[in-house]
Amino acid sequence: MAGPHHKPSRRQVLTTGAAGAAGVLLSGCDAGPPRSRPGPAADVVEWAPGPGDPAGARREGRVITAWSNEAQSYDPAIGWDLHSWEAISTVLYAPLYQYARQNDGPAPHAAAAMPRISADRKVYTVPLRRDVRFHNGRPVTAQDYIYTWTRLLDPELASWASGYLFGIEGAEAVNQQKAAKVSGLRALDAHTLRIQLTEPDVLLLAVLCMPYTAALPQEEIRRLGPDFGRTPVGNGPFRIARYDSKGRRAVFSAFDRYFWRGTPLIDTLEYRWGIDYPLQTLQLSGGRVDVLGEGLVASQAARFTADPSMRERYVQTVPVRGSQWISANNKRAELRDPRVRQALNWAVDREQLMRLSFGLSDPWGCPFPKRLSRYRRTAKPYTHDPERARGLLEQAGVRRLRLDFLHGTQDPWPLLGQVLQQQLEAVGVEISLNAMSQSAFELATSKGEGDLYGSHLYVTLDSALETASSCFTSSAAQNYSGYANPRVDALTVRARKAPTAEAANSLLAEAEEELVRDAAGIFIGSMNFLAARAPEVRNYQMRGETGTYYDRLWVKR
Repeated sequence: MAGPHHKPSRRQVLTTGAAGAAGVLLSGCDAGPPRSRPGPAADVVEWAPGPGDPAGARREGRVITAWSNEAQSYDPAIGWDLHSWEAISTVLYAPLYQYARQNDGPAPHAAAAMPRISADRKVYTVPLRRDVRFHNGRPVTAQDYIYTWTRLLDPELASWASGYLFGIEGAEAVNQQKAAKVSGLRALDAHTLRIQLTEPDVLLLAVLCMPYTAALPQEEIRRLGPDFGRTPVGNGPFRIARYDSKGRRAVFSAFDRYFWRGTPLIDTLEYRWGIDYPLQTLQLSGGRVDVLGEGLVASQAARFTADPSMRERYVQTVPVRGSQWISANNKRAELRDPRVRQALNWAVDREQLMRLSFGLSDPWGCPFPKRLSRYRRTAKPYTHDPERARGLLEQAGVRRLRLDFLHGTQDPWPLLGQVLQQQLEAVGVEISLNAMSQSAFELATSKGEGDLYGSHLYVTLDSALETASSCFTSSAAQNYSGYANPRVDALTVRARKAPTAEAANSLLAEAEEELVRDAAGIFIGSMNFLAARAPEVRNYQMRGETGTYYDRLWVKR
């Protein structure tokens, strides 16, 4: 479930690339295949995230999920909000690869096996499963992927995800309308796809786990037109049965020709939206809904986590890779001095701040998430040292600093801002809280307004490279603060070209050291996700990158 403090507009993504100029994303491309050969339901559990066994499962029933808002779109090239993301990631579509277990890298999903990679690491040959079908019954072929990715790159569609494919030879030419076909894509036969890259990219397999790379049926997109975003035809475990915008619900039925035999275990999944967070939690505890799509937010987490019996019955902590920090606007002269930014880092009491998140964040003084696969951290996190903060401000010649802190309505920033105000006052920094609507906040920060504002990023691709290239490189799509460090830029580029995830992580560790030394932001937390589901929901599994895996859960009534 990706997203910084707000998602980029399509225009912003198309200008800079979704995570840098060539779609800089990472997961372990050297991850091996799952221990079990993909097949029956038992095998799904073997490589799925988390423990679980469908033994005794009732292969029927309905699950109801609550959301606060209607999805933007169920078209994977368009939707990116949390509601859309889960629907396109785990319900309607099946990408070539899917993250295995709770922390593992890509495993074959709609692909028959891991790809064959050429010696120069520029060519990926992907074998496709022969039993994957669209919801209209037609078999999925290699040509469907070529169509889907070419469509994603079409500037007329203006997909926020187009930049993620720019590492493929000829992709940018299509996006810039200089070519009609992507030269780096070729169907060797109906069930073999070849991908030619412009340069080695340790990040590609993670992109192939993303929903926007799942195959789409061209004939259905033409038939449905704009309605494809609400009543799409996919190839995932569920098909859309009914979409009722006025009634604020979507109903999905199990796809009886889904290639993972024996799944889904439930007959029906229903999404309901327009339910505010307090009502969501009341409906969960009252048995009217089974899953909270967005999990517990800070304002509701206290009720469920303070009582051990409530926590045991309803809450499941899910590890995620996410960071929280406060962006410092480098347009402000004082904030361009790294000593001032360092002082702000030492002034913050993270333990106190993160207690207000009720388990949704851990105190953390580094820019990259605390939990990263195959990553050896060498940077030393900031801690609370107000005396050191005062000394640095004195060295910088700052006697009294007044800063404007912007925040929207999104939890927990309004409350964190008040506590931060008190903490910084203790070292001689005065914070003026500027509250605004969430939409106004997103617009203001994207325009570089304000001195300080809260930011966060969920990593969808299991690598700090996504954080660095999305937020801290000089041309990053989410770098609204104007921060720039040539060494961080160079290390990020080198990491993308590294031959293995471990080699990339070694370079990223150097980049993190530089970001900490330079105080690129005020680092405050490493994020968690508190999933909330009814106790009757069994074999519940989810990952922060995708959402709930509905294909393998079942309900005991």
